[in-house]
Amino acid sequence: MTQNGVVTKLLERGQAEVAVERGTACGGHCGSCEACIYANRLLVSADNLVYARPGDRVVLESSTGGIIGAAALIYFVPLVFFFAGYAIAAVSGVAQGGCVVASVAGLLLGGGVAVILGRRRKQITFRITGYCR
Repeated sequence: MTQNGVVTKLLERGQAEVAVERGTACGGHCGSCEACIYANRLLVSADNLVYARPGDRVVLESSTGGIIGAAALIYFVPLVFFFAGYAIAAVSGVAQGGCVVASVAGLLLGGGVAVILGRRRKQITFRITGYCR
């Protein structure tokens, strides 16, 4: 996966801090939906393979597998726990209301598991591979 960014400062061990603009759901016209609650500018550290300097517009590359894996962890694990909670309650003979409560409890438990696994997961790394034209 590639993105464009601007080098803000040089770091130790051949890395640089890069400001990356995050896309918005409304295409950058936040006044039309007012749903943006996160900062649109992220600062990430990246391996500076091209020796870029502060102010340079650069191309960042990250492994697509790491990003897809993180998204799957965040979305898939709680969903599995949600359905498992409902299924276990239903098989146990619990009434419909109890099944709903069990599914919500499973969703919350799955969210906790996803957070714990996410913290143990290897961090996504970025590399500066070139300059923007």
